[in-house]
Amino acid sequence: MPSHPLPDRCRPALLALSLALALPAWAAAADASPASAAAATATPLLPMSWLRAGPGQAKPADGTMLAQWWQQFDDADLSALVREALARNTDLRVARSTLAQAQAARAATVAGARPQVGTSASASRSHGNNANSNQFQVGLSASWNPDLNGSQQAAIDAAGADVAVATQDLYATQVSLASEVGLAYLGLRDAQARQRITQASLDSFEDSSQLVSWRVQAGLASGLDLDQARLSTEQTRASLPSLTTEVAQYESQLALLTGRTVQALQGSLAQVSAMPNTEPLVDRLAVGVPADLLRQRPDLRAAEASVAAQWSRRDQTRREGLPSFSLSGSAGLQALTLAGLGASGAGIASLAAAFSWQLFDGGQREALVGQQDAALDATRIQYEAAVLTALKDVEDSLVAVRGSRERVGTLRKAATAAQNVLEATRARHQAGLIDTASLLEAQRNLLSTQTSLQSTQTELSQNLVQLYTALGGGWTPDVEPVPSASSVPVASR
Repeated sequence: MPSHPLPDRCRPALLALSLALALPAWAAAADASPASAAAATATPLLPMSWLRAGPGQAKPADGTMLAQWWQQFDDADLSALVREALARNTDLRVARSTLAQAQAARAATVAGARPQVGTSASASRSHGNNANSNQFQVGLSASWNPDLNGSQQAAIDAAGADVAVATQDLYATQVSLASEVGLAYLGLRDAQARQRITQASLDSFEDSSQLVSWRVQAGLASGLDLDQARLSTEQTRASLPSLTTEVAQYESQLALLTGRTVQALQGSLAQVSAMPNTEPLVDRLAVGVPADLLRQRPDLRAAEASVAAQWSRRDQTRREGLPSFSLSGSAGLQALTLAGLGASGAGIASLAAAFSWQLFDGGQREALVGQQDAALDATRIQYEAAVLTALKDVEDSLVAVRGSRERVGTLRKAATAAQNVLEATRARHQAGLIDTASLLEAQRNLLSTQTSLQSTQTELSQNLVQLYTALGGGWTPDVEPVPSASSVPVASR
């Protein structure tokens, strides 16, 4: 039989990455066999920066802030949309149904391990040798398979881990849903803000075109100047329909996420509001110890529970090859007539006990355990991949937040400078000191800079949402501990 890092005799040790304890590697039992120790899969080291808080972040982030991060944006529309999505979204309702199914399956597994009691009644009539005979029978029967080999408890453990997986999948869906709503809402407000900026710029270009037209009539400008002004005006006007389309698409996405019609959503968002100001959130953001916060990610908790479930299934398969024992019995009444069922001699009873142990199966049990070993390895690798993904998500989000914040500061200065340049250029143009092309260039620069600033501010807000999501924000951690991969026993085969 091939060796495996999770052998059969149950002696405690760590199976998976001890993320909750911030340990950097897989651990094996001190008395594990050399074969199992060699087969143990190493996991990537956590960066040292993940094991301690950064400057000014000695305290971990507030759990309530992560659980309902959208309230930090101080935007009533965003909070209302997230609440409605969490109540009405179809994906979330499917996840709840999946959890209910897993809970029912576990209840059925638990019930199957208990004694079973039934009742029966029968009546028969037979004919032979020119004579008829009747037989009536009523009774109770009972059976019980004591968990001599522990396979029933292993099945219950596996079903319980499946419930934990479904629970965490539900929370992961909730986390993803809140993130999608936040990103779509910020995208909607960004498109609306760029609409306003573009419309204001269009008004400015139209004013310039009118001014150039008057100067042409007065002989102070050429037809080329007028054509240049009209070109900038119409190019700006042409960008408005695409922004309108973008707004409509975000509205459709939010309607889908909240389980509403677009018309109903448009009614609730009829009043266009400004973008939430998230820069103060970045200033007071305290991540604390990232390794601690990663415990809150439901996808990691689901991956840990999946390892526990697969271990229990593997253990169940192995234990089913050990000796088993069963008890059965019945008691009732039997007579040739209905009236005879009440006679003193009508009672019947039986009791049976059975012991079984398959001594030779041609290697079938070994093959089945090997199949479960391979499945367990795959589940452990998936858990490791989930940890790597979590590390990447948080690191990427932290870098993106810092980069966006720096760009916002730079673009804000650039927008102020562009506004000053436009005002000075317009004054010089009105005085006849510069040509129309310089004025139009200053207007285009202001439009471009304001649009870039708006997009970068939205990018900062969206990166902040993604950071909250990467840290597992968007749900309230459950009180009961979830079965974790680190709790699965490791022993020598």
